[in-house]
Amino acid sequence: MTKWATIVLSVVGLAVAVYVVATHGKDQPPDPPPAAPPSVNPYGRGIAATGQIEAASRNVAVATPEAGLVTAVLVQVGDKVTKGQPLMMMDTRLLEADRLRTNAAIEVSRARMARLRALPRQEELPPLQTAVDRAMIRFNDAKDYYEDLSRAGAREAASRLEIDRRRFLRDAAEADYKQAVAQLDLLKAGTWQRDLVVAEAELTAAEAELRALELRLERLTVRSPIDGTVLKRNVEPGQFAMTSGQAAALVVGDLSSLHVRARVDEEDAPQLRDGAAATLRVRGIVAETVKLTMLRIEPLAQPKTDLVNTPTERVDTRVVEVVFTLAEPAKSRLFPGQVVDVFIDAGAGGK
Repeated sequence: MTKWATIVLSVVGLAVAVYVVATHGKDQPPDPPPAAPPSVNPYGRGIAATGQIEAASRNVAVATPEAGLVTAVLVQVGDKVTKGQPLMMMDTRLLEADRLRTNAAIEVSRARMARLRALPRQEELPPLQTAVDRAMIRFNDAKDYYEDLSRAGAREAASRLEIDRRRFLRDAAEADYKQAVAQLDLLKAGTWQRDLVVAEAELTAAEAELRALELRLERLTVRSPIDGTVLKRNVEPGQFAMTSGQAAALVVGDLSSLHVRARVDEEDAPQLRDGAAATLRVRGIVAETVKLTMLRIEPLAQPKTDLVNTPTERVDTRVVEVVFTLAEPAKSRLFPGQVVDVFIDAGAGGK
């Protein structure tokens, strides 16, 4: 009896399951509405591209001229800056020490120049003149002695050896006298012109080194390259800034007007026409379209670097950049770096 009851219950359960699947299996849960209306190309024949908002000057990345310690950041995000305005300062202590040494070297060179130009020193003349007089006296004495001995030799009152010895002493005394006169004349002549030229060159080199240090010191005060607004600040006082391998210390841009840089796939690039009409669509819950005016088509195709992670996206393609300006004010607030959708008319109406 239990066996038949089990079979009957199994059959009833299977029938109920088949009924439930047959009656409710076709019911599908409703699809949720999209968070935002999709972008639709407004042109019958148009090019769709990804665009990015940028400042009129482009977003200028301001980097430090060399790796070093940042001692002061003089601006905040959103500050208006003018061209040449200091933005931040680097540690200059090592260069200041070099400047002190160079200033000392310049003073030494100037003192050497002054000394050379002041020659001859009048206090040095009397000793040399005395040396000349003494050498002349010794020469005259040796000369007279030799002449007397020569006359004695003529009478055979002096040996030939003694006469030769006195002649040698006379010649030596004459050489000493000429040397003393030459030294006196050299001192009276003053500084040799070539020595002055060398001294002037050394002074010029030291002054050039000082100017180079001042330029390096000035370079360590980072200044704004344009009139614009500080868009981003990535460095703080006390931070060691590198010249590569990290984000720029500051980003500055001219926000007086905004541009849109659209990246057109190389497959669509042949359809581009100068002056073609274009439309921007702001992404988000509140979608907005804004008319654009084409500024230029940049003729260099570049590898695609902006990825949007769509299944059909290709990373081995190249893009042509097209720059637009807003033909009318946008109701939504646009930010440099913001991604938007750009549609470009590729119909016969393009120029």
